[in-house]
Amino acid sequence: MKVFFFGWPSYYGGADTKAVHLLKLLSGHVDITVIPNSPGQLQESCWTQRLDEWGVNYATLESLPDRLDGVALAMCNSPFLSSGIYSTARRRGLRIVWSSEMMWHHPFEVDLIKAGAIDRLLYVSEIQKKALNYESFCDVPTRITGNFLSVDEFPFVERPRDLPLTIGRLSRADPLKYPEDFPVFYEALALPDVRFRVMAWSEELAQKYRWHRFDHRWELLAPEAEPAVEFLQSLDLFVYTLGHRFTESWGRSTVEAMLTGAIPLVPAGHHFASLIVHGESGYLCSDFLEFQSYARQLAEDPLARQGMSRACRRRAELLNDPETHRAVWLEALNV
Repeated sequence: MKVFFFGWPSYYGGADTKAVHLLKLLSGHVDITVIPNSPGQLQESCWTQRLDEWGVNYATLESLPDRLDGVALAMCNSPFLSSGIYSTARRRGLRIVWSSEMMWHHPFEVDLIKAGAIDRLLYVSEIQKKALNYESFCDVPTRITGNFLSVDEFPFVERPRDLPLTIGRLSRADPLKYPEDFPVFYEALALPDVRFRVMAWSEELAQKYRWHRFDHRWELLAPEAEPAVEFLQSLDLFVYTLGHRFTESWGRSTVEAMLTGAIPLVPAGHHFASLIVHGESGYLCSDFLEFQSYARQLAEDPLARQGMSRACRRRAELLNDPETHRAVWLEALNV
C-alpha cells in the first residue's frame, strides 16, 4: 500500500501531533511519502531526521512523478482543500481520504464532499461523526479510526506523596476550550498548597481573563514552552474543564496525561467516557462540586492518589495497543 500523507508533523496542535504517532505506527507496514504544504518544511531537520529513522519518505508534490498510484491522506489540513491540493492529487491518480478531526466543517469541506471529491471520510469518534453528520448529505464511505499514541513517547513518572499538589491542563490556546470561569474554577477547588500550571497560554487567553489576578500559584506557559511530556509529568491532576460551547471530539491530551501518571478530572460527556474508567483511572464530573469533591479526596489520600496514577498508565496502555490501531488504519486506508 502506498500512502501520500499531505501535512507535516508537529508537537503542537492535535492533528499534527497525531501525525507524529501515526507515521511511526504505519512505518514499515506502508510505503509512506510525506508531502508538506510548504517546501520550506523539508528543511526542518528535527523532523526529517525522525522520518529517516522510520523509513518514511518526504518530498514536494511537484517533485513526484506526474502519475501516482495510492492514497492521499489529509488530516485537518485546511489548505489541502482550500488551496486545491486535493484536485492535483486526484488528477495525478490518488484516491482521497480526509479526516476532519474537529467538531466543525472546514471551508469548502461540505461542498467538496457533495461534489464527490473525497473517496473516504475518517472520524475520531462517534461523537464527532454525529456532530458533523455527513450521512445526511452524502454517501461517502466512512471509518472511525480514533487516535493512537506511542506509549514510549510518554514515560510514566511516580508522583511524590507529599504536598503541594500541582494541577493543570494542556491544550491548544483556543479560548473556546476554556470555560468562562476558568481561573476561579481552579482556585475554588480549595486544595491545600496547590500550584497551577497551564500550557499553552496566549495573548488572546490573557485578554479573555484580564479580569482575574493570577497570583504566585500560577504558571502560564506559552505553546511548546516545555516538551509536552515534561509538562504533563509535572502535574498530579489533569483538570480539563471546557468552554460551554466546545465539545471534545476525542481527548488526546487527556490520554497523554494518563500515560505519564497524571490523573484526569474531566467533564462528563464528550468522548471521555470511552477513555476513562470512572473512579479507577480518573473521574468524570457532572458539575463543579464533583470536580471539587474528587480533587479533595485525591489531595487527602496520597496512597490512593499513587494507586490511581498507576491505573491511569495501565488504562492508557490498553487504549494504545499498536497492533489493534495498525489494523484499523490499514483497513481504513484500503480504498
